[in-house]
Amino acid sequence: MDRRARARPPRSSSNLHPPVATIPVGSRWVRFVSSTHTDALGAGPGRSRFSDPILDRGRTPRWLPMYFGESFTLCLQETLLRDRANAALPGPFLVAEAELALWDWAVIEVIRPVRVVDLRGAALARSRVPTDVVGAADQRLARSWAAALHRHPANFDGIAFPSRFRTGDNLALFQARVGGALRVAARRRVLDSPVELGQACHALDLGIIRAARDPE
Repeated sequence: MDRRARARPPRSSSNLHPPVATIPVGSRWVRFVSSTHTDALGAGPGRSRFSDPILDRGRTPRWLPMYFGESFTLCLQETLLRDRANAALPGPFLVAEAELALWDWAVIEVIRPVRVVDLRGAALARSRVPTDVVGAADQRLARSWAAALHRHPANFDGIAFPSRFRTGDNLALFQARVGGALRVAARRRVLDSPVELGQACHALDLGIIRAARDPE
């Protein structure tokens, strides 16, 4: 059996016994939302780390994942920056103000307990899930594990996993299973959040290219 075959999940999800965590009532998470989307708890049908792998074959997904991070800085990196700055020259990585203007950020509060597969820290080692599921830039293996965890008889609400950029923890929740579990506690434009944006720019060594202003 080659390494890739060993990395794939077992055919029967009932053979999986992953660590489980409960996200408690009152905990708050963050997500970036396109400013054109009115629903801060919406989910798009595109491919992502824990989306349905049948999307890779052009078919309609059986579930939609919603992603949340534990901080504004984490969400900015995961949503906007990603790998873009990896090969950049030393010094602040420049992001256009016009790009930031496309985004809002929302604070999401948990209002009923949410049960998730825990792939964070030592729990990942106990889970026997390959580290590439949470850490690799190529997300195809992660999607195959997402399918196995989604069809598990325990009906998990989602997956808790570390950012591959080492900036904190993320949640991927299966939208159809968390109805009534979340509420939008606040929503604001990214550019209207100077404190959070300043902290993120400092932490990630970013600079903002300001839009040209018309002379008065």
